[in-house]
Amino acid sequence: MDELLQEFISETRETLEALAGEVVAWEADPGDRDRLDAIFRFFHTVKGSCGFLNLPRFERLSHAAEDVLSEIRAGKRIADPATVSAVLGIMDRIAELAEAVAIGAALPQENDDYLIAALTGRLAETEPTVTDEEMSAPIVMRTSAGQSAPRTIRLPLSLIDQLMNGVSDMVLARNELSRKLRERSTDPELESAFERLSTCVADMRDAISKTRMQRVDRLFTAIPRMVRDLSRELGKRIDLSLEGGDVEMDREMVEMVVDPLTHIVRNSIDHGIEAPEKRRALGKPEAGRLRLEARQSGNQIVIEISDDGQGINTGRLVDKAVAAGRLTPDGAARMSEAERLDLIFHPGLSTANQVTAISGRGVGMDVVRANVERIGGVIALDNRPGCGLTITLRVPLTLTIIPGLIVRAGDLHFAIPRAAVVEILHDNNEMLTIAEVGGAKIATIRSVRHSMIDLEDVLGMERVAQPGPRVLMVVRSATGVPFAMGVSAVENHEELVIRPASPLVMASGVYAGMTLPDNGKPMLLLDAAGLANAARLPNIVDDQAEGRVGQKEEAQGVEMVSALRFEEYSGERRLLKLSLIERVEDIDARLFGQSGGRGFVRLDGRLVPVANGHHAFAGEKVAALRLRDGTREACYPVAAVLDIVEMPAVPDMVAMHGLLSGVAVIDGEHLEVINPFALFAGLPEQPMVERTGGRCLLADSEDGWTREILAPLLRQAGHEVVMGLPAGEAVDPQDVVLFTGSDTSPANELLGCRIVQLRATPRPTGPQDSSIYRYDQDALMAALAGSGRQAGRTA
Repeated sequence: MDELLQEFISETRETLEALAGEVVAWEADPGDRDRLDAIFRFFHTVKGSCGFLNLPRFERLSHAAEDVLSEIRAGKRIADPATVSAVLGIMDRIAELAEAVAIGAALPQENDDYLIAALTGRLAETEPTVTDEEMSAPIVMRTSAGQSAPRTIRLPLSLIDQLMNGVSDMVLARNELSRKLRERSTDPELESAFERLSTCVADMRDAISKTRMQRVDRLFTAIPRMVRDLSRELGKRIDLSLEGGDVEMDREMVEMVVDPLTHIVRNSIDHGIEAPEKRRALGKPEAGRLRLEARQSGNQIVIEISDDGQGINTGRLVDKAVAAGRLTPDGAARMSEAERLDLIFHPGLSTANQVTAISGRGVGMDVVRANVERIGGVIALDNRPGCGLTITLRVPLTLTIIPGLIVRAGDLHFAIPRAAVVEILHDNNEMLTIAEVGGAKIATIRSVRHSMIDLEDVLGMERVAQPGPRVLMVVRSATGVPFAMGVSAVENHEELVIRPASPLVMASGVYAGMTLPDNGKPMLLLDAAGLANAARLPNIVDDQAEGRVGQKEEAQGVEMVSALRFEEYSGERRLLKLSLIERVEDIDARLFGQSGGRGFVRLDGRLVPVANGHHAFAGEKVAALRLRDGTREACYPVAAVLDIVEMPAVPDMVAMHGLLSGVAVIDGEHLEVINPFALFAGLPEQPMVERTGGRCLLADSEDGWTREILAPLLRQAGHEVVMGLPAGEAVDPQDVVLFTGSDTSPANELLGCRIVQLRATPRPTGPQDSSIYRYDQDALMAALAGSGRQAGRTA
């Protein structure tokens, strides 16, 4: 009986989670028979099971709900907001009872009669009258098309965790075996067997990792119900849209993101989206739009929460910060817009005018940021005052196995996530200078200054003398400001199995966990944000404006610009500033050509230089970027146009080389950034002009080589070819007569035109021989153009 009871409680709780959103969606569309049937089946199943398991309160509640839903299915009753609220109340009470049964606690003693009476409508006479407008459906929910659920079995979470721990130990054993094989003599058969074993372990790890994955639908389950209740409480109308519910992420990550996501949604509804009257006055639809979207980007899950409300009033934030003594008026005046916006993450600051049960105490967004950063994620704001706010959460796909770097500091080894490291270089690099200012170290890398720490100093370790140079790592902190960290050496990079460290170790704030690399010695995983806080490095808000007195406000903070992400024909993915691109279009591949080593394309009756030199393509159409700097125009053929993204105005890693200005990290991907200055500086100084020169007159028209080889070559080069010498026809001075024989007397009558004589032998017959070897294509083309080694001679 105990097993049956636990099975019933588990199924009931899971179904309740899924149905909360279905009931709200059914309220928005009462004609949706499928949702009504699903809700009815749930109560029918609960009622049937309760009789066997002797759960009379479950049975009474579910029976009442089943009766009302039967009347609605039969058309005898409509699904008004009061009925939907009562059904939700019954579901909440069943959930409370199921929770009590699951933990063995006493059942709540609330009066179920009140809920049943509200459901059947017998409270109508005693309850206050509610207007139709107040009872109208406050939200409309739209979700992306769902998929049919696959067949599943139920497993305890402890077993899945045990499986994951086991496969993690297998990964460590594989890494250790790999290291030992590298230290010994090479045996091809042994290496082959190890490769097969390694592949099997990797496949098993991936398969078991998927058992820990849950659909993001789990995150979205409680959102519709919460939006409905809050919107009714605040008298607002919300148009809710949920997208990306089929994206999967680690179960542990789902549990850690629930609280930040809930707080963000509550904030958006409470003091983001305006009241209907105010929205009407502003010319906005009465129903505010709230959109949640989840998608996978590389090894990250991106969750966007956007609304079309009033955004964040940064001026009010600054005023409250000054009033609270967090900022001086002088310092506030020098803050950039990004720094003003970042004040929302400071404890005790809120844009709400009054404290309510929902928000306004200034407690929340700082906790949201801390929770997101604790799991290795980042949070970003896109504020559009008067138009809305978009909050983007980027969190790791999983916390179990991550790529990492092994660093040495003193006599100990530590691990750091590879995604947190922007650049690695030695301290004797010519591009690096290190200076001490006021007792603090400043590392300047290619004219970009970074606060610098030494890992040994932060951890209180003694620095060990070493013969070679130290290593400097540029680390991206979760606060948004990269800093430089000195270590003795970077030893290795490998996949790290992350385990939680002891509470005493985690309390230090500089570690994110522990790991066991292939040498079998446990090591601690460094937390980039924790190191920055422990070293008291300046973050985005801490007096950053003080160090830039006299500079323009636009130079403050991290300036972002729109850029086009595209793929080159060589396979690299790159970025180009969007403001330089006049348009993107498909161009006929036959319009591209090459002249004098430079690529060009015929566009609108003129020759436009090709910036990257490509001129020959396999397909019929070529995707090309039309670029303009105001006066000059260029064409940039690409293999594919990917999307438009926001990139830092100054790349994360500045490296001027050729057409590149550096590397920017977008969605975890390292992308090369095109340097517009170098691109336009490399174009021809003079506009490219398509020659419309004279004709090529082939005197020896009966010669087979002239007809079959020379004439096609000249036509392919764009010349007009005339076979034979014209009799009694005027000759343009720009015409060129080509002879393949030694007799040029027929051209004597064609005064004023140029003559090019071709010979069959590679070597000239003597010093006076100005003829061209007929297979010397470069000399021939130069002669036809009127320059080069042989410009021809005038008759």
